Amino acid sequence: MKIIWLCSWYPNENDIFTGDFIQRQAVAVSAFADIEVVHVVFCDKNDTSVQVVNSQLKETIYYKKKGSILSNLWDYFNLHQTFLKRYRNTKGNPNAMHVQIPIKAGMVALWFKFFYKMPYIVTEHYGIYNTYLDDHFESRSTWFRFLTKQVVKNADRLTTVSYSLGDDMNQLVAKKEFTVISNVVDTTLFQYTKPERREIFQFIHISNMIPLKNIQGIIESAEKLWQQRQDFVVVIVGSIKEEYVQVANEKQLLNSVIVFKGEVSYKQIATEIKESQSLIIFSDTESQSCVVLESLCCGRPAIVTNIGGVKELIDESNGYKVNVKDTNDLVEKMNCMIDRYDSFNTEEISKDAIAKYSYNSVGKQFYNLYRTLNP
Repeated sequence: MKIIWLCSWYPNENDIFTGDFIQRQAVAVSAFADIEVVHVVFCDKNDTSVQVVNSQLKETIYYKKKGSILSNLWDYFNLHQTFLKRYRNTKGNPNAMHVQIPIKAGMVALWFKFFYKMPYIVTEHYGIYNTYLDDHFESRSTWFRFLTKQVVKNADRLTTVSYSLGDDMNQLVAKKEFTVISNVVDTTLFQYTKPERREIFQFIHISNMIPLKNIQGIIESAEKLWQQRQDFVVVIVGSIKEEYVQVANEKQLLNSVIVFKGEVSYKQIATEIKESQSLIIFSDTESQSCVVLESLCCGRPAIVTNIGGVKELIDESNGYKVNVKDTNDLVEKMNCMIDRYDSFNTEEISKDAIAKYSYNSVGKQFYNLYRTLNP
């Protein structure tokens, strides 16, 4: 099967992390179908990058100088039209299009469906349909909400990374049947190693440190727990925000209880997780959480907030759930994790997660969904 991926987010030379989870999904699906990715980046130059990732995955990234809103919109559609013309000249019509994040790429899918009768699938990752976000769906412009609804309503299939996200979209966007297909984990990197029990128990948090990740709450919880016991450390990986460093320093926790590692490579994240015993995610909301999947694949139980898609990943066999913004609850669960850690079967945690989130598993699910469009 031949599928064009229209990606609103995708890694590029200006931002190698944005949409990296989409890129991993593309690699997974390319084991089962011929995938061509197209993505447009508005920046300070005009350029085109074509990357052949493997025999069934090609990425075309267009870099276009920013202009007015109208000129940007014209360029966006025109570049996709250029891509489609080249594609059809070399491969003929695709079996379907796959939209990753409804806006902006979904507008192109609507256009291609209308003019060329091409079916399309929408996959949503974005936790925008939640009032915890400052820029949540209902606060967006009338045009944004209208176009998102049109993209979703006219999609031949809808997939989300969690049931929670699909339910939220049904409430706010359109009543539509959806299929849950998870994000994917590179299990050649994130695989089981037996956790090493040390005198100092190591928690790890990995994120981009934006406000909804609630780093402040993690630091406050660590301070409360430190008043009870001194046999743990919290390692924080991701872009360092000076405000959080200052908070940790003022609480006299910096480098002794709270350790900031900064940004690391995707490969190094696997190493950092394996050197820890447990992950903490204390976000205000999560549509899913790639890092929780990665932690579980390594056999590391997680403490997560009981909200959104992330709560669907954790049960009594692989971690604990905590109430949103409840630092006392997080302290209690951190205590439990340290004291009852040996009750977790870490090898089984890894086996179960790899069976669900590996490239083969996720790729096959998308391929089977594509086949329903072309029975």
